[in-house]
Amino acid sequence: MNLAMLAQGAQAVRAAFPKAKPVGGLILGSGWRAAAAAFKTQGRLNYSAIPGMGSTTVAGHDGTLLWGTYAGLETFVFLGRRHWYEGAGWEPVALPVYLLKAFGAAFVVLTNAAGGIRADLVPGALMVIDDHINAMGVNPLTGPHDDFWGTRFPDQTRVYDKDLRRIMERAAERLGQPLAHGVYLATSGPTYETPAEIRAFRSWGADAVGMSTVPEALLANAAGLRVGALSFIANRAAGLGDRPPAHAEITAAADAAAPVMSRLLQELWKESRMVSRELDPP
Repeated sequence: MNLAMLAQGAQAVRAAFPKAKPVGGLILGSGWRAAAAAFKTQGRLNYSAIPGMGSTTVAGHDGTLLWGTYAGLETFVFLGRRHWYEGAGWEPVALPVYLLKAFGAAFVVLTNAAGGIRADLVPGALMVIDDHINAMGVNPLTGPHDDFWGTRFPDQTRVYDKDLRRIMERAAERLGQPLAHGVYLATSGPTYETPAEIRAFRSWGADAVGMSTVPEALLANAAGLRVGALSFIANRAAGLGDRPPAHAEITAAADAAAPVMSRLLQELWKESRMVSRELDPP
């Protein structure tokens, strides 16, 4: 990974937002972008203006960094993410995490749209990610080691922070919103999975499947950030539904559920504010 390029990206953001001191970060995946509207904007920057980030190439990912505040928590909100399958390398995927650590943030919440494997994870369900399986065949920490990412061999026993998961539960309870828990499996994409792969993944213990989130979680955990993650179940995984997965339908399902997803994140930020000491760096 090109640390010099990531540092250039951080310099560009610091030049644009010289007074920014985010305590947390929010990466908005497919269908989650409406949540950004709740934040009082202090600055906006297109990804194309950030060295190492570059414009998004996937529908539903706006490609904007918002510096804002909600419920008293100063936050970097990433409207859309870059994916490994876009072919631009690890820098665009890693840069949001790099920025959060470089600016002193304590935590990050990752979001995505996923395919449900477990029987109860039907379209419209929301799932807290308790653990993950990296089936991408790649790892963003491969290559020369840099101390910015912590130890050379990061422990992954507890990637997803227990305090953040507890706060997510409290937020959902306040809204009366059902919230599942499960294991998220990431593939490299951009193809959807075969039915045979889904059967294999289910036997491994995967509850939902997608093409993102794991690299950011892996990096953030290695860098010492607290990590939380939420999946919107947009479809049944390959071979489990009435028809094959299609990106347009998945995006439409997530957009239709955007109000529910936004309310959950807003309540999560309120809860996080009330118990902010729980989110001090580990």
